[in-house]
Amino acid sequence: MNFVVEKKDGTKIGEAVHYISAPNFGWVEIGYTIIPEHRNKGYGTEVTQVLTDYLFLTKNVPRVQAIVDTRNMASIAVLEKSGFTREGTLRKSLWNAAGRWTDGYVYSILREEWKEPRILTKSA
Repeated sequence: MNFVVEKKDGTKIGEAVHYISAPNFGWVEIGYTIIPEHRNKGYGTEVTQVLTDYLFLTKNVPRVQAIVDTRNMASIAVLEKSGFTREGTLRKSLWNAAGRWTDGYVYSILREEWKEPRILTKSA
């Protein structure tokens, strides 16, 4: 499912997505992007936490995961601030804008690690 990320004033600043990445296991993967002029302001962390809360509050999933380019320090920080744990490296798993394969880190958060919503409430 795709979402538009907006500021409170309605300015569109990015997008977010979640999808089932391993149907046999029920794993859900998330992704997000914030346009350059709005980066480093906490929006990536907020959208990651909202997606995580939404998925654990509304879906019966054991884990939420994300794959991030090993060089993307900002996204790595977002996932770690949001409670995700690095599980390993997938070699040549991401195709980048320069037309090259890059390595990706797999991050996840398990339902039992999540514990409670960070942003959304249980009535969401």
